[in-house]
Amino acid sequence: MSRRLLVPAVLAAIALPASPALAGEDDPIPAPAPAPPAVDVPSVGNATLLSRGCVSHVRAKQTVTGELIASVAFFVDGDRVKTVTEPDAEGRWSLTMRCTRLSVGAHRGKAVVTFAEGASPASDTLRFQITRSRLQSPRFAG
Repeated sequence: MSRRLLVPAVLAAIALPASPALAGEDDPIPAPAPAPPAVDVPSVGNATLLSRGCVSHVRAKQTVTGELIASVAFFVDGDRVKTVTEPDAEGRWSLTMRCTRLSVGAHRGKAVVTFAEGASPASDTLRFQITRSRLQSPRFAG
């Protein structure tokens, strides 16, 4: 067999299928791929903290607000002080504590927020600081 006859025979053996642009009208059109199923994206829970230290040396107040909150646990210096499972009439989750419970100085606190089932994230930690200062002694005017 000569080389001239071999090249057309090899090309015919490896013929590529016709591209869809060149296909005839009678050729079936492939169906589009099915759309992926819809996925429910859970609502995102969020929370914010308003912190007031020892106001007038009487009480400290920590208030958490947000959406999809199930409960809030308040900790001061690592000890759980209170867990709130229901918001007040304005939808706030609050801790009010007497400053006399605290020694003079800075105290670390945190509010651990647990969101309703199905929320993402499931919980959040908000940190705060309460500082109790000494009462000033009256000056001797005498």
